[in-house]
Amino acid sequence: MSFQRSFFSLLCLLAPLSVFAGAPVAIPADYFQQTLFTDDFSEPELGKQWTLYKSSSAIKDGVLQGVELKDGGHAAVHQLKTEPYSDVELSVDLKFAGSPSTNLTFNQHKFKGSHAGHLCRVVVSPTKVTLRDGKTGVFNNEIFKKRQAKEKLTAEEQAILKKTQAVFPVKLEQDKWYTVTVRIKGDLMQAFIDGRLIGSLQSPGIAHATKDKIGLVTPKESIHYDNVIVKVP
Repeated sequence: MSFQRSFFSLLCLLAPLSVFAGAPVAIPADYFQQTLFTDDFSEPELGKQWTLYKSSSAIKDGVLQGVELKDGGHAAVHQLKTEPYSDVELSVDLKFAGSPSTNLTFNQHKFKGSHAGHLCRVVVSPTKVTLRDGKTGVFNNEIFKKRQAKEKLTAEEQAILKKTQAVFPVKLEQDKWYTVTVRIKGDLMQAFIDGRLIGSLQSPGIAHATKDKIGLVTPKESIHYDNVIVKVP
């Protein structure tokens, strides 16, 4: 086999399937049988599995209202610690109440292979949904350090960033509730809104086997959250 053909074959194997030929097949809901965690925020305070970072958030009227800490320099993070998992389904009701977006994040506590243990995430805004493999891409230690230092990335690193995220247009309204669901099976991550598949990303970092943290991340003010449900197979 020629070098050129071998190189092309390798690229095909490594490239994530952020764009599918034809309609992607949705990961079925019934694949996730065990409820790992649920919270409808009916209590006045967050339970012991939650931690807050740079947050002025509060529970009001049975809803978690995400608000960034004033002058905190970081989005408000509401972080849920669970037993380790690989495949997972996260479902959460959310409403845009001023904030430009929310990040639904999947991390591993004290994992050193990426910045702050960031593995993968789904970013939801009123105009687009972005799926990211952060472990391989934007939060890869070397890439993250270069970006923080405003150093130029190599062509290979720029290609990695492109391959490890996928963006899909949506049209969501302010002050309206939506149910957002993220399903992860192996190296495939999918985002759904009100039961409709919005987009898929297949990338190696998504398959990280010991995820144990889920974050609801709110920049500025405010995203409202309710009915958090976490399931595993």
